[in-house]
Amino acid sequence: MVMIFTLVTSCSDVFSANYIGDLGGVPVDLPKNLIHLVEYNGDPAWGKKREGAKPTRSYDSKINSFGFDVRYTDNTILDKSSKEIKRAYDEQKNLGNSPWISVSVSSGDRYHGVGATHRIGDGTISASDVNPVYRYAKLDKEQYGLEVYASPGIDPKTNEPWREDSNAEDVFIQRDEIGQIITYIRCSNRDVPSPPCSHKFDLEPQMGLYVNVQYSRYNLEDWQQIEQVVRQQILNFRKTS
Repeated sequence: MVMIFTLVTSCSDVFSANYIGDLGGVPVDLPKNLIHLVEYNGDPAWGKKREGAKPTRSYDSKINSFGFDVRYTDNTILDKSSKEIKRAYDEQKNLGNSPWISVSVSSGDRYHGVGATHRIGDGTISASDVNPVYRYAKLDKEQYGLEVYASPGIDPKTNEPWREDSNAEDVFIQRDEIGQIITYIRCSNRDVPSPPCSHKFDLEPQMGLYVNVQYSRYNLEDWQQIEQVVRQQILNFRKTS
């Protein structure tokens, strides 16, 4: 399938309406009508007040986090200035298979360096000194081209599988040619209308950052499309002139 990626902005969007800075070593323009919760290195912690004047931002200012929402089926970013897009978002966001996904980007002093996705994923599936519901064993069959890990064994208190515990999650892994984890997904096993998945990957070597995407487990089969859409949207924020 051939996909065409476009950055959706309002007609009134201009550079003066952008957050600017260095994102993972690359200068970027982040449209304020599309982006939320932008933070830079050195900003006060959540709930703390800034001491002194707010810095003047430049393309050298290190961005360490921001978020946006995108409808992955047609690559439309939630635009706060568009009543039509906001209406569609409100109508679709609570569907069990909602096409709207929530994206969080971590860079700057919140980025843990090359291989962070592998270290996080491997630490999860290799953990042994944790509650049994958080221990994992690899299943024989892949799903959607991903390795699958699930909690083995039986809870002696309930005589039910640990995998059916209310806190249980399945883990889905993609590896590169040398065995490093490059996609790490955790999905809730709860029987709810929209069981959440958390999907992590990084943008090395193009940018020094990693991404966490939230969506319904009912959309897990589209994980490759989701990752491709999110990756390209972030790259679209690169300064063009």
